[in-house]
Amino acid sequence: MAELSEIVMDFVLDRGASKAGIATVRTLEGGPPSTDLTYVLRSAKSAVTYAVPIDQKLIRPYLMKKDHLALEHATYMAYTLSSGISLELATYLKMKGIPSVSLASNRHYRLEKPYTSFDMLPNISHRYLAVRSGVGHFGLSGNVILKDAGAAVVLGSVVTAAELTPTDPLPDEDNYCDSCGLCMASCASGFMDKNEKTHVTMGGVDFSYAKRRSYMRCAYVCGGLTGLHQSGKWSTWSPGRFPIPEKDGEFMSAFQKASEAYSKWPKIEGGHYHFLLDARIRTTCAHCQFICCPDKNERKQRFEFLTKSGVVMQTPEGPLEAVSPQEAIKRIEAMAPETRALYETSA
Repeated sequence: MAELSEIVMDFVLDRGASKAGIATVRTLEGGPPSTDLTYVLRSAKSAVTYAVPIDQKLIRPYLMKKDHLALEHATYMAYTLSSGISLELATYLKMKGIPSVSLASNRHYRLEKPYTSFDMLPNISHRYLAVRSGVGHFGLSGNVILKDAGAAVVLGSVVTAAELTPTDPLPDEDNYCDSCGLCMASCASGFMDKNEKTHVTMGGVDFSYAKRRSYMRCAYVCGGLTGLHQSGKWSTWSPGRFPIPEKDGEFMSAFQKASEAYSKWPKIEGGHYHFLLDARIRTTCAHCQFICCPDKNERKQRFEFLTKSGVVMQTPEGPLEAVSPQEAIKRIEAMAPETRALYETSA
């Protein structure tokens, strides 16, 4: 099994992952429900977890509102690659007679009561497996961060009945996160709690990160239904200007109302299909992920690019463009009432 442990990690690295680790039932003991490997495989003993990097060169143009599609495409391809690696490795192990389960890298949630798809509780949490097995650290945002790629990675995992040799979590002193708070400042939805933290213990090792509020906040803003920051000075790549509720309990209603308008927007290039909507969803935010990087000066510059990038508007033909906050107000006020209602709630 020691030899197989080396093989499975080499396997994922050879396929395109930049870092890999192994967690076991023992090293995950005491963790949240989404660390229970037996949930997807009754005979589970271990999990191989890895990170697939996203092209760093595409982040600045994205935050500067110069190029939306390149980073969106690269991110989707990273998800596809990560899920494909999982399928390949699980197949390899099964062909060796070892029961194994491949896991989708994202958007696969528990549906049995009391959970629903809107709770967005994963079958198995790649994040928890990644930090426990030493693939990366938790950043303040709760994203997994690596010393080379920052948070711009996609995680994947394979659960197996093989008794693999676990890898150790990374030392706390090697975590570059200095709680700068730029992840929070770049989040228009208020997804991360500024005061409370989530504390998790897995296999006797403690981890913490900023408490996450309702995942519907992320679905509402990162999903592209709205994106104007409360300051009115900048936005995500979404042209939506619907209000972002203060209370978590109000997001379901806000999501449903905005999604009706969203489905009537002129066609926008790009996007992907998501089970929450029949219309394509675009990557419009993920700022907490793309701003975070090891170099503090680069982090600050990325945040400055974002906050000075302007406000995104949609042209009648469909394309998106960033304009000044003042120009955005002029354009929205010049719209016919029925068109304006597609982007903001009437007074």
